[in-house]
Amino acid sequence: MRALELTARLLLALVFVVAVIGKLRSRTVFAEFVGSVRQFGVPARWAPSTAHVAVAVEAAVVILLAVPRTVPAGLLLAAGLLGVLTAAIVGALRRGARPACRCFGAGDAPVGGRHVARNLALATVALLGLLGWATGTGTGPPPSAPTVLFAVGVAVPLAAVVIRLDDLVALFTPSPSRAPRPARRS
Repeated sequence: MRALELTARLLLALVFVVAVIGKLRSRTVFAEFVGSVRQFGVPARWAPSTAHVAVAVEAAVVILLAVPRTVPAGLLLAAGLLGVLTAAIVGALRRGARPACRCFGAGDAPVGGRHVARNLALATVALLGLLGWATGTGTGPPPSAPTVLFAVGVAVPLAAVVIRLDDLVALFTPSPSRAPRPARRS
């Protein structure tokens, strides 16, 4: 169970640290994130504050997951945040809105079912990590080297897939075919 808890911590910490860095890397990117928050139905006057709170909570998740004594709080906060973000996406989709996914900063893919599935999967990872912690492994001795290597070997590639999900989907989605050219007459 220690490997489960450590893998969950690493995966979530990587995903959220990239999300924070992606949104804060420039004023322009953050302004685009604020704009996407408005498209989720947040009133214009509340959008900047909501965007700041979202980034602050993401950063808090990373910090809480990095400190052994606060791991349960970090896992719970991650699950809660992912639940709120999922509800926002579902709400937007039900209203017929398809705001850009600015989850990691400058993405422009419209939100859809894959984002709901991604967030639910990450929330499940957080809850499984909490289960691993609750079995007592989180308060025991530091993890062994093989456990750490296993956790890193699983968490890093999974984080890469989560972070680059929109690019992967675009890569494997057939592009619309071009209209056929009219036949040339000689």
